[in-house]
Amino acid sequence: MDERQRALCAQLVRVNSDQAADWLMTKYPIESADWGEALLLIPHRTWKRSDQKRLAKYYFRKLPFSGPRGYESFAAIMSIKLLIGCVAEAIPAEASKVELLLYYLIPILNKLAKNDSSRQLVREFVAGL
Repeated sequence: MDERQRALCAQLVRVNSDQAADWLMTKYPIESADWGEALLLIPHRTWKRSDQKRLAKYYFRKLPFSGPRGYESFAAIMSIKLLIGCVAEAIPAEASKVELLLYYLIPILNKLAKNDSSRQLVREFVAGL
């Protein structure tokens, strides 16, 4: 993370969760070339659960991500149950896109699953696809 990104993180922390989420989605719309920078900033503050969902719903419109960073960013701020629920709402229709999503997402979910009930959630989610 460079100095500019550190300054942006500091700016995000100074405002409430709702304002920070609004700012991210305005500054980094999914149509912009630099929308991925939002994924770098997301893990660097605490978010209300409603804003976690709102950010996920917005940025998960880009699923599947072309690498693990997006999934890691949301895994850092969300419970495994909420993450799976948000991803499930945004599953792409094309089989090849689902394969790419699972390629990056499954290792992150497995790492996040710390107990039997979480591991069961992961198994059920993957089996349901």
